[in-house]
Amino acid sequence: MRIRLGTHLQLAGISLLLFGAAAAPSPAPTAPTPTSLVLISIDTTRADHLHCYGYPLPTSPTLDRLASEGFLFENVITQAVNTGPSHATIFTGLLPMGHGVRFNGIPLGVEFETLTTLLAKAGYRTGGFVSGYTMIASQCGLQRGFEVYDDQVLKEARPAGETVDRALVWLKGLPPDKPYFLFLHLFDPHGKYDPPAGYAEKFRTGKYDPIPNADLIPDYQRQELPDGEISRDPLDYISRYDGEIAYADSQIARLLAQVGNKAVVIITSDHGETLVEHDYYFSHGARLYEEALRVPLIVRAPRLSLKGKRIGGLATLADVLPTALTLLGQPVPRRLAGRNLIPFARLGAITAGSAAITEARAAPMSLAGRQLTYPPRGLVFSAHGDRYKLIDYPASGGTLYELFDLEKDRGEKNPTYGAEAARQSPVYQALDFYLVGGRSPEPPDLDEEAKKKLRSLGYLN
Repeated sequence: MRIRLGTHLQLAGISLLLFGAAAAPSPAPTAPTPTSLVLISIDTTRADHLHCYGYPLPTSPTLDRLASEGFLFENVITQAVNTGPSHATIFTGLLPMGHGVRFNGIPLGVEFETLTTLLAKAGYRTGGFVSGYTMIASQCGLQRGFEVYDDQVLKEARPAGETVDRALVWLKGLPPDKPYFLFLHLFDPHGKYDPPAGYAEKFRTGKYDPIPNADLIPDYQRQELPDGEISRDPLDYISRYDGEIAYADSQIARLLAQVGNKAVVIITSDHGETLVEHDYYFSHGARLYEEALRVPLIVRAPRLSLKGKRIGGLATLADVLPTALTLLGQPVPRRLAGRNLIPFARLGAITAGSAAITEARAAPMSLAGRQLTYPPRGLVFSAHGDRYKLIDYPASGGTLYELFDLEKDRGEKNPTYGAEAARQSPVYQALDFYLVGGRSPEPPDLDEEAKKKLRSLGYLN
């Protein structure tokens, strides 16, 4: 759900029919070949650790090249900082309150149309290849509409190379005369950071203050030193995180070599990752700061002359579905939270005045001199505008608000607290409108094995 303060423009195309002098009738025009779509989600990838988004290290040569061949949205906000809810938004164009997936382990309901079901009805061949436990069919419910949904994930995850191998086999078996939709999910940047040999070493640069206490590092992320101690050097973790991004990028290069240059390619992520910011180390899912919210969105659309464009303004992951359908010439369902971004891409900027809503699971934390705890099934929320951002912590004992002016405080170090400041902010109305229409989400009904796997990935408190 997005409050739009600006004018909504609809662009109409004009067709011209030219008549020749010859008496013989002209042959009927040949319908253009339907365009195929490749959608790639690189799990847990924050935008600011990609070279094409300004990161000084060369983590993303394939994505950099794709951005130069297509266009890049500079400020894209996820609607959930957990994998299942975020992907449900990508595939439906709805916010978590709309599609009902508020936690990992809750499958999307069968009543919802998805990008896959819509394209399958349009005659597309469909294949999905996922790499993480939270994206297997029983956990996410996104398998509907796929002819092949390869989720044979052992333990919690499989490396990008294995998933790409399976996708390549499927691609090579497709008939050349039918469009296809390929969804590829790569899990590598998600912890535990453990890239193949040679990938982390090239990113060991920079110096960070030691982590005060190893207990602050999640169990599943801890890197053990030769002497048996747990490393408190952030570089031991950040270099590995960057290495995981670079490894995933190298496997995307393998896939795109087979795809060629005719398909529409969209690359994004479900959410980012907190590394050393806000005393929340190497994790995600329970904080709503920029490092977790800002994700990449890169589009290569061969039929559009937008090579190398960078699009400013606020976009969201809910925009992926309507944008993808528009690029394929397919009808866009009504009443979506997301909007088609192509007119803005042509203009070079997204008009100001929107607010993006994001959810996270509520977890106990200390903030503003308070120890925040929450009722069962707790969530925290943020409303992100072009300049201001408001975080709502509906804790037991009273709601706490954090308000940030991102123009003056990009690192979110100097919040303004209090309900009065929150209500006077430009984004409060959007958040309030979202919250008054909702109800407490039902908790996922997980068996012990599912709880064990989610806990090993940091998704259960």
